[in-house]
Amino acid sequence: MENRRRDRSENPWMAGDLYLQSVAGHHGLDQLTLATREGLLLSASGDRELSNRLAAVAPVFAEEPATLKPGMLEDLAQGQPLQLWRVSIRDRPFYLIGVGSPTDMPEEVQTAFDRIFARPGKRGQSN
Repeated sequence: MENRRRDRSENPWMAGDLYLQSVAGHHGLDQLTLATREGLLLSASGDRELSNRLAAVAPVFAEEPATLKPGMLEDLAQGQPLQLWRVSIRDRPFYLIGVGSPTDMPEEVQTAFDRIFARPGKRGQSN
């Protein structure tokens, strides 16, 4: 996580990307994508095209996986494990979808996203 300490941004989307790069590297994930419940990309590490595709399927994968075309997730993940975690940012639901080694997502990820995407006046304040 030390790289993240050096690589910072005031732009929440860039900060989110930098944070996800750090988390993905620390947890052995090749790809990590934060998606809205509408399937839109918010932040990601790795390939942007794949991130957009993962964001698009994340809500369906989370809520109605049986409706996905058989083999679709395997094709997207190129045979690697695919994991999904639910997170809340400013009391709204989002999906964090990872490709790579199975891992547990630490609670600090939720706290970091709350801080990164806080309303502009609240970013510098501590709880």
